[in-house]
Amino acid sequence: MIHLLRYNKLSDHLKKRYGAKVHRLVIDAGFTCPNRERNSPCIFCDPTGSGFNALHGLPIREQVIRQREWARKKYGAEKFIAYFQAFTNTYAPVEVLRERYSEALIDDTIVELDVSTRPDCVPEEVLELLESFKSKVNVTVEFGIQTINSRTLRILRRGHGVAEFIDAVLRSKRHNLEVVAHVIVDLPWDDLEDVVDTARTLSALKVDGVKMHSLYVVKDTPLEEMIKEGTVKLLSFEEYLERVIAFIENLSTEIVIHRLVSDPPIGMTVFANWGKNKSEIVSVIEKELEKRDTWQGKKWDA
Repeated sequence: MIHLLRYNKLSDHLKKRYGAKVHRLVIDAGFTCPNRERNSPCIFCDPTGSGFNALHGLPIREQVIRQREWARKKYGAEKFIAYFQAFTNTYAPVEVLRERYSEALIDDTIVELDVSTRPDCVPEEVLELLESFKSKVNVTVEFGIQTINSRTLRILRRGHGVAEFIDAVLRSKRHNLEVVAHVIVDLPWDDLEDVVDTARTLSALKVDGVKMHSLYVVKDTPLEEMIKEGTVKLLSFEEYLERVIAFIENLSTEIVIHRLVSDPPIGMTVFANWGKNKSEIVSVIEKELEKRDTWQGKKWDA
């Protein structure tokens, strides 16, 4: 039963699905983002569009080959996910998208195509294209929503609202795509109720996965300026922990948790994870779930 495991962990899910150690290969396909074209990026976005682990400037095939060999040696990985992460990976003509996605599927060790994008950048022709790849691999589309509080989304300068996210999820599901949602649980403009509502909304929408992020502050971003000006106060680690637990408790057990905390870009931040490393925070969360005898879906599935 899932409550004995506390939460539906990605590594367990992948091992069960593919029968082997699976590693995600981060790809920079050279896309941009409509917000950046409008000269109004999200207030927290780093210069790489969250693709700081990619091998920038190399052909996609070479990025995949190099990362695959590294992951084989370091982690003993046998199968791989081609993860288009940097910026908005559906923001191009369909012909360009088809060419770049295809370039990543170098052989049958690539078992999944994972495309990160925005909910306002998935017209039907793009969803049809993604669905066409299902004859070769599993296909996942990832949407950044961060919160279902519309006022907070405007502060973040996301450039879309909750309605666009719901619409994108429902249409992606109609095309038989798996959907992963990104959320930031410690946004200063949200309260605990917003975090719970976000978890419950994702549960009602039956998304397949969720990535939980902690808010880190990248140098030279509008968010850094807000903090310097004193208009924004970041949450304490204790407040963050309370929100994580509440989010997990209100998230359906059917949803795979891909991430519990952010992995900030080294050397690019003025604040990141309260000075703690990622594994330390994950350990604290897992121990807190055990201490409270709580688990994913406790308040959703009851």
